[in-house]
Amino acid sequence: MSNPFFYGPRITEPAQFVGREAELRRIFAALETAQEGQAQHVSVVGPRRMGKSSLLFHVAQIYQQRLRHPEKYRFVYVDLDEARCHSQPGLLHAILQSIDLPHPARPTLEQFQDALGKLHAKQGVVPVLCLDEFEHLTQRREQFPDAFFEAWRSLGNSSCAVFLTASKDSLHTLIQQGSLTSNFHNIFTLLPLGEFTPADAQTLLARSDRPFAPAHADALLRLAGRHPAKLQIAASLFYETPSLESIRADYQRQVDYVFGKPPSFFERISSFWMNILRAFPGKLGRFVLEVVLKNKEAGEESAIILGLIILVLLMLVLLGIVNLEPWIRLLLLQK
Repeated sequence: MSNPFFYGPRITEPAQFVGREAELRRIFAALETAQEGQAQHVSVVGPRRMGKSSLLFHVAQIYQQRLRHPEKYRFVYVDLDEARCHSQPGLLHAILQSIDLPHPARPTLEQFQDALGKLHAKQGVVPVLCLDEFEHLTQRREQFPDAFFEAWRSLGNSSCAVFLTASKDSLHTLIQQGSLTSNFHNIFTLLPLGEFTPADAQTLLARSDRPFAPAHADALLRLAGRHPAKLQIAASLFYETPSLESIRADYQRQVDYVFGKPPSFFERISSFWMNILRAFPGKLGRFVLEVVLKNKEAGEESAIILGLIILVLLMLVLLGIVNLEPWIRLLLLQK
């Protein structure tokens, strides 16, 4: 038997998926209500490498065994990290293609909304959109503006589609970080995804042709905790080299490689101030663009550049290097 413990990509074989029964029950209970015209949308939120992608993919694989009327649903798993999903037409095309609905090569938002609405109205079928790495949408404000999320909110409110998302941060936080004003996040139920339960951790360690002794299993849990990826790393190394002392250093190297070394105190302080410096110019520039210049279509990069220019100009004025008085007089004369 090959090494049964692995980490990195999402789990694609249902037989290799471990645990998460409580989360699966909540998700499928929410999906059942869609047939009653009361769709409940679920936002799975958790740290990286916690198994969010595997959970969404697994839901799309096993729904026929978990729903009372699976024929009334069409599941689509979408990895928003894919290049084709980085533009609005590309994403809409990918979804409609997966649902097997007729569509143009570059569907518009209106055509997409109409296609899903007709599928629900005429056939009573609800598409379930499993959207992984949701951060990629809110980070591309030019491609996915507020109008996009408002159209999707309308689909969700009318139960013409059910949304199941996965992200590291909450949808509310992502909307804010993307400088969006949509209330798309308000239609979701939050489902935090944390570490394995003790029973799930033991189930993971038990799936081997060479079962670990109870003392070894306990030692692996002390080393890696119940974090899914870290426990997989420890178990994989121990399966190949059944000596805890021999794998300890290699385990730490693998964890540092996968998760990155924890930042030092100086790095955390530097990062804190750099985030403030990056955020303030962006918010200042966005305010000037949208409130003063009435431009709501400009991208985040334009807002940051404008904010930096304003801050630099103010600094030069305060230092007496630039004198704005002649410009102010000129503007007053023009009025």
